[in-house]
Amino acid sequence: MKKLLTLIILFVGLNQSYGQTLTYDDFKSLIPYLKTEDWKSAFKESSKLLTAEKDTSDFHAIILYINIFSAAGMVTENQMSYKELEQNVMKFQGQKIIMPAHPVTTKDGALSQLKFEVTDSTNTAFTSAANSTGTNILCFEKFIFKDKVNLDDFTEKSIVRCGGTLEKIETNPNKSLIWILRLTVKDAFARKAN
Repeated sequence: MKKLLTLIILFVGLNQSYGQTLTYDDFKSLIPYLKTEDWKSAFKESSKLLTAEKDTSDFHAIILYINIFSAAGMVTENQMSYKELEQNVMKFQGQKIIMPAHPVTTKDGALSQLKFEVTDSTNTAFTSAANSTGTNILCFEKFIFKDKVNLDDFTEKSIVRCGGTLEKIETNPNKSLIWILRLTVKDAFARKAN
């Protein structure tokens, strides 16, 4: 009986630690680090949260982005090398990812804004996610949409969040600090932020 009880307690404990779904509170706990651009703490704490491998929730996908973004921020502050960055982020290729919401723009070259490119032959959007001073682009983000985007749904300055499957992660081949990563997201979606 004692062995059975021990096995049940062990199973429940393991199931809770490995089967947890990330929550809004988990996401919220990272916001103070991002606001102050404390990349190291954001990376460390988001890494801890991402240990629940079976989690496919939207919060897992958002925290995955935070982890990649903060690792790129660490590179800009020489807290992580490009080699360490690759070791930490390449494992996320093929996973669901959701980026932060950005205002829509029609201008080229706008930082931390989303620009749609929807024509007869293209169905994409782009973001250049930068640090608060705009001195470093942490991630160039390209979204390749599964379904044709209706631009009437996403007017100038509307706030939109994109996500999908993280198909490809590329580091800056020159290893400079001007830009760090290029992310390509396929089967992408766009939705207005609440």
